[in-house]
Parts: sequence; structure tokens; C-alpha cells
Amino acid sequence: MHQSTYARPLELPALTAAERLFVWGFRAKARSGSAVPTAADIQQVYDHFRVGDAVPSLESIIEIFACTAHTAIEVHCPTCPRMSESECGILRAIAAAQKERDDVAREQFEYWLPPVGADWALAPVRGLATIFRMAGLILPDRHVASRGHDRMMAMKSWFVGSPTLH
Repeated sequence: MHQSTYARPLELPALTAAERLFVWGFRAKARSGSAVPTAADIQQVYDHFRVGDAVPSLESIIEIFACTAHTAIEVHCPTCPRMSESECGILRAIAAAQKERDDVAREQFEYWLPPVGADWALAPVRGLATIFRMAGLILPDRHVASRGHDRMMAMKSWFVGSPTLH
């Protein structure tokens, strides 16, 4: 009997508090055009966890994706319990940066960004990772089996409301 090598995808409730906080913030900021949560809500929640200074870094990371991505990322709504493969990859990059493994973070970002975009992303990623670490919010190194980035369709641009946002 053949056993699948496909690992069960991560779900938001199974993540650590640090991971859930980052993912919620990333999702909320990526959907900043929606009514809830507002920028003030995001700032208030991050302030509550003593990582309010990470919000500008979060905004910069999202801006870099918006301006330079060659491949769409799948970002779920802030309350969705499922994690996209893209979100898992971004978590891996932040966790690597927290452990000062910039090569791993950069390699992860190159799935979606050109080399120069991946380089630009490193500074705000390092900043966010450091702020989380100083607040005691440590992101674990997760080695989740990939569902295959080779199946992702490369896109130069995509419409708002596309399947990349759910």
C-alpha cells in the first residue's frame, strides 16, 4: 500500500499565538480596503501584544508583494481557519529571519518575488521578526511538505477579487 507524502496542511487554530498574530495581521493588512478590521484595529491588537512597532514592517512587506510579485499569493480572510500554502511559506520566511537565516527567508520569498524584490523584503522582514522575538513571540521552524510551487501559475498582475484573495 502506497502512503502519501503529502502532509496535512496547517490550520490556523493549530498555530502558536505568535504565528496566529502574524497571519491575522498579514491577512488584515493585505485586505486593507475592507471595512473590518481597520488599520486602527490592527494597530491596537499589535500594540496589545507589544509588537505595535512591527506594523510598518508588515505594511512594507505587503507593499513589496503588491509592487514586485511575479506570482500571486493566496491570502485568506482574517477569520478563515485554513492556511494557504502561500501563507505557510511566508510564515517559514519570517521564522527563518527570526533565527537570522536570511538565505532561507530570501529563498522562500523568491517563489513570489524577483531577486531584487526578495532583497527588498529582507529588511522589513528582519525588523518584524526582531520585534516579535523581543516581545517573546517566537515563530517555530515548520517544515511542512509543499504542495508544489511548480503548479502555481505565474502572473504579472491580477485583479482585485481574484481567487488569490478568499
